Amino acid sequence: MDPGNLQAWLDARRHENGLSSADLQPWHVVITYDQFDEDGDNVHSGVVEEFWGDPQRSRINFKSDELAQTDFTTERGLYRAGDQRWQKRNESEVRLAVIDPFANAAILQGLHFARIERTFGDHMLGCDVFDRTSGGTNSPNQYCYDKKDSALRYVRGPGWWQIAYNDVVSFQGRFVARNVEVTDGGHPFLKLRVTKLEQLDHLDENEFSPTADAVNLSGARVSGVAMTPLKTVPIDISAVSGLQKFEVVVQIVIGEDGKVIEVKAISGPKEAYKAAESAARKWVYLPFLVAGQPAEVETKITFSKF
Repeated sequence: MDPGNLQAWLDARRHENGLSSADLQPWHVVITYDQFDEDGDNVHSGVVEEFWGDPQRSRINFKSDELAQTDFTTERGLYRAGDQRWQKRNESEVRLAVIDPFANAAILQGLHFARIERTFGDHMLGCDVFDRTSGGTNSPNQYCYDKKDSALRYVRGPGWWQIAYNDVVSFQGRFVARNVEVTDGGHPFLKLRVTKLEQLDHLDENEFSPTADAVNLSGARVSGVAMTPLKTVPIDISAVSGLQKFEVVVQIVIGEDGKVIEVKAISGPKEAYKAAESAARKWVYLPFLVAGQPAEVETKITFSKF
C-alpha cells in the first residue's frame, strides 16, 4: 500500500474491510437500525436489505417509518420502485457504514498522511490519519484498525462524526462489523446491527429484475441529496461591505465532474447576489453516482454574515 497515493490506499483498505470490492462472490445482507436525536430519544427505525450479484446486478430494499423503496441496479441503470425521493443522510449512512466505510475518502485528497497509534480503552489501534498539516496528531480524518489483522474498528470524519465498529467477522476474506455505532457531535446518532450476512451460491435473476412500477432514474438530474464538498469558497465580504448582516441562498447545478455549472441567487439582499454567485461557481463537490455513473445534481448553498 502506497500511503502517498490515495487511490492505492483506498483500494487496499477496501480489499480488507467492507463489501464494496467488485471481486466478491454474490452476497446478501440485512441491516437494522435505530436513529436518535440529541436528547437520546429513538426517533426513527428501519431495515436495509441488499442482494448483490455483481456491480451491474443488485437490489436494495429500504423500509422504515419514513421510507419504503426498492432500488434495482441493472446494466441499463438504476430503477426505483416505491418512494421516489433520495435517501436522507441517516438512511444512506446505514448502508455505507457497513458496506463501504471508505465511501467518502475522496475528501482526503491533498491532505498529509501519517500513521499513529491510539488507545481506546484497553485496545491499542493503528490509525491512518489525514491532516492539512504534517504529523496528523490533531487530524479529524482517521481510520483505525486492530494491529493484529487490520480490521477496521473506528472512523472519525470531519467535525465530530465518529463511527465505532464492533463484533467484527471475516466474510469472503473481508472484515465486516455486525454492530456499528455512529455518533455526531458526541451524541448517539445511529445504531446498526447486521442480522444476516451470507454468500449467495445460487442467483435468482428475477430478484434483480425491476418491477413494473419501477422508474428508470439514470440520466435524470438529481435533487434532494446531501452533497460532499471538496472545495468551498466564502463570499467576498469586501464586495458586500455595505451590509451589516445578510443571508443569501444560491441555487446551483453540479455537473457530473463535481464542478458547479449553473448558479442563481434566489433569496436575500439583491446587492449580495453577484458576490454570492461568484463564490458558488468556485465550489467543487464529490461527484454523485447513480448506479456507478456520475449524475448532475441540483442543490443550494447559503452564504451569510451575522
